[in-house]
Amino acid sequence: MSIQNPHDHFFRESFGRVEIARNYLEEYLPADLRRLLDLTEMTLQDGSFIDEEMKEHQTDLIYQVRLRSGEVAYIYFLFEHKSYLDPLVALQLLRYLVRFWERQVKDGQSLSPIIPLVIYHGERAWHIATDFASLVTKDEEIRPYLPDFHYLLSDFSHLSDEAIRGHIWLRVSLSVLHAIFNPHLREELDDLVALMFQLSAQNTGMEYIRTILYYMSSATEKIKREDLQQALLRQGAEGKKLMNTIAQEFIQQGLQQGMQQGMEAAMRQNIMELLQLRLDVAATTFQEQLAQIDDLDDLRLLVRRAATVENVAQFVQALAILLPAAAP
Repeated sequence: MSIQNPHDHFFRESFGRVEIARNYLEEYLPADLRRLLDLTEMTLQDGSFIDEEMKEHQTDLIYQVRLRSGEVAYIYFLFEHKSYLDPLVALQLLRYLVRFWERQVKDGQSLSPIIPLVIYHGERAWHIATDFASLVTKDEEIRPYLPDFHYLLSDFSHLSDEAIRGHIWLRVSLSVLHAIFNPHLREELDDLVALMFQLSAQNTGMEYIRTILYYMSSATEKIKREDLQQALLRQGAEGKKLMNTIAQEFIQQGLQQGMQQGMEAAMRQNIMELLQLRLDVAATTFQEQLAQIDDLDDLRLLVRRAATVENVAQFVQALAILLPAAAP
């Protein structure tokens, strides 16, 4: 059962909005680079280039823009949402950029310039070099023979709220990213919720506030759901109305999850009973392995296998295919 990472979901909901991504570039790109770009037309591109094993910790978005010269270029956003620092980010970025260029070659296109940006909001401040060659050597005489590039870094882990710039949509997005790992989030929650509610009168503003509240309720242990509810109540009638709506959605979400878990448990029980009746297998023989499988389609397949296999070895073979890969 695949559940989208809450950091991934929030970043895509935020920076997938062209107006937020554009305002971020206007505020945080170096002035000399910003002057080269025409940001009036930005187009979000399809696809992700992140390795499967890194998706738990990274999210990417890529926008097509134009240079002032008219040439097509791309802005590659890499959102790094580990709570710890990874010194190999530049290597990962190089791999993703090469994949994009390879896609261009496959499509018969010329290679385009790509500007890589890393947005980070972990628990510790970023202290890793932002150029690729530093991963390989410090010898300046060797560097000309190595692939090299710099990425632009925005570290919101230790940035003060006063230093967060931009229009209200961007300031809310970045303030939430800054706050999510903040050990003092509970004490500062009222100020953050008040900032969020500045969006309430704007088109789709309330929808985005709901996105933020879901994110904060699932992505951090610094606050509890009750803390969010109390902060909403302190926003007056509008906050109370939103709290009641979201509370109902949380309840429905919990009921659906319980139904799903109930179906999974029932199918595991069916599998074990079929094996016990047909092949005289002890009821607990495959209990541990079946507990590792939570996809309903996989469990349905195993019910059919338990009802049709001729011996235990055939069932073991079917089960092994569906078990999660063991960690290296």
